[in-house]
Amino acid sequence: MSHRRHFTFLELAIAVAIMLMVTLALFAYSQGVARSWTKIIGEKNRFQELLEMDRAIDAVLANVVPFTWNTGEDITDEDSKFPFIVADSHTLRVAYLHDLHDPVEGALRFAEFVVQDENLYLTYSDRPFYQWSDLGGRTQTVLLAEQIRQVTFCYLDWSAVEDDDWEDRLLWLDEWETEDSGREDVPLAIQMTVEWTNGRTESWYRRTMGNSYRERYGKWTPLDEDNR
Repeated sequence: MSHRRHFTFLELAIAVAIMLMVTLALFAYSQGVARSWTKIIGEKNRFQELLEMDRAIDAVLANVVPFTWNTGEDITDEDSKFPFIVADSHTLRVAYLHDLHDPVEGALRFAEFVVQDENLYLTYSDRPFYQWSDLGGRTQTVLLAEQIRQVTFCYLDWSAVEDDDWEDRLLWLDEWETEDSGREDVPLAIQMTVEWTNGRTESWYRRTMGNSYRERYGKWTPLDEDNR
């Protein structure tokens, strides 16, 4: 004669407790995996964004060249020459060399970094201008990054004071003056710092085209002691 053994209340309670512990452990593990995966995806997206920004910023800063155009009818009139560069702590408008895709467009672009509505844009044209409105439809805009608080720039110059050591002759400026100084050159190097709304910052430092320890691209006058 067989006897059936029934589980006691204590045994059922222990089994349920073990099941709950295993379930909670699995839930906590899955939550940790989900958080880690979300973090990985966020880092991947951030890295991809930085790569795309780096390509665009490098294409501009590393290829900046002096460009002076004559705004008058007489192309020999020195007073009508206009250097195409606007460079202060929050604005950078420059000419830069670009791969030749279309002979009509040429190999020069005229571009400006613009922060608008917390977005960072690169706006450019294949023609020089005074104001963007002068170009009509000859402009293109590329979105570089979103949720941007501000962008700041610094410009590297070279002092004319020969008595200083080599390192002391390198000057970082918040503004590159051309209008009153008569300069037609571009900075030796440009540093661009981007600050996101979440407090994250990244900086890009690029030497401009043709500029090195022993040579400069285009007409150049070093900064004298009175303007340091």
